[in-house]
Amino acid sequence: MSDSKSHIIPPYGVAIQSAITDGNLQKMKSLLKQRDSTKPEAKELKTAYENLAREVSRLERP
Repeated sequence: MSDSKSHIIPPYGVAIQSAITDGNLQKMKSLLKQRDSTKPEAKELKTAYENLAREVSRLERP
Protein backbone atom coordinates (compact mmCIF):
# COMPACT_ATOMS: atom_id res chain seq x y z
CA MET A 1 0.00 0.00 0.00
CA SER A 2 1.39 3.42 -0.94
CA ASP A 3 1.74 6.33 1.43
CA SER A 4 -1.09 8.52 0.17
CA LYS A 5 -0.70 11.07 2.95
CA SER A 6 1.93 12.97 0.97
CA HIS A 7 -0.57 13.43 -1.85
CA ILE A 8 -3.67 14.40 0.11
CA ILE A 9 -5.31 17.57 -1.13
CA PRO A 10 -7.70 19.09 1.41
CA PRO A 11 -11.17 19.94 0.05
CA TYR A 12 -10.44 23.68 0.00
CA GLY A 13 -7.35 22.99 -2.12
CA VAL A 14 -9.33 21.29 -4.87
CA ALA A 15 -10.11 24.58 -6.62
CA ILE A 16 -6.42 25.46 -6.58
CA GLN A 17 -5.36 22.11 -8.00
CA SER A 18 -8.11 22.24 -10.61
CA ALA A 19 -7.10 25.71 -11.80
CA ILE A 20 -3.47 24.60 -12.12
CA THR A 21 -4.41 21.40 -13.94
CA ASP A 22 -6.69 23.28 -16.34
CA GLY A 23 -4.08 26.00 -16.92
CA ASN A 24 -6.75 28.61 -16.13
CA LEU A 25 -4.62 31.69 -15.44
CA GLN A 26 -7.57 33.96 -14.66
CA LYS A 27 -8.91 31.48 -12.09
CA MET A 28 -5.45 31.09 -10.58
CA LYS A 29 -5.11 34.86 -10.17
CA SER A 30 -8.58 35.06 -8.68
CA LEU A 31 -7.76 32.34 -6.14
CA LEU A 32 -4.56 34.13 -5.13
CA LYS A 33 -6.51 37.35 -4.56
CA GLN A 34 -8.94 35.48 -2.29
CA ARG A 35 -6.17 34.20 -0.03
CA ASP A 36 -6.42 35.56 3.49
CA SER A 37 -2.84 35.72 4.67
CA THR A 38 -3.93 37.08 8.05
CA LYS A 39 -5.30 33.67 9.07
CA PRO A 40 -3.24 30.59 9.84
CA GLU A 41 -3.23 28.01 7.06
CA ALA A 42 -2.85 24.27 7.10
CA LYS A 43 0.48 23.16 5.69
CA GLU A 44 -1.24 21.57 2.68
CA LEU A 45 -3.10 24.77 1.83
CA LYS A 46 0.03 26.88 2.18
CA THR A 47 1.85 24.51 -0.16
CA ALA A 48 -1.04 24.63 -2.63
CA TYR A 49 -0.95 28.44 -2.67
CA GLU A 50 2.83 28.41 -3.15
CA ASN A 51 2.44 26.05 -6.11
CA LEU A 52 -0.32 28.28 -7.47
CA ALA A 53 1.85 31.40 -7.25
CA ARG A 54 4.73 29.60 -9.00
CA GLU A 55 2.43 28.45 -11.80
CA VAL A 56 1.06 31.98 -12.28
CA SER A 57 4.61 33.32 -12.50
CA ARG A 58 5.57 30.61 -14.99
CA LEU A 59 2.56 31.31 -17.22
CA GLU A 60 3.09 35.07 -17.15
CA ARG A 61 6.70 34.88 -18.31
CA PRO A 62 7.15 36.05 -21.90
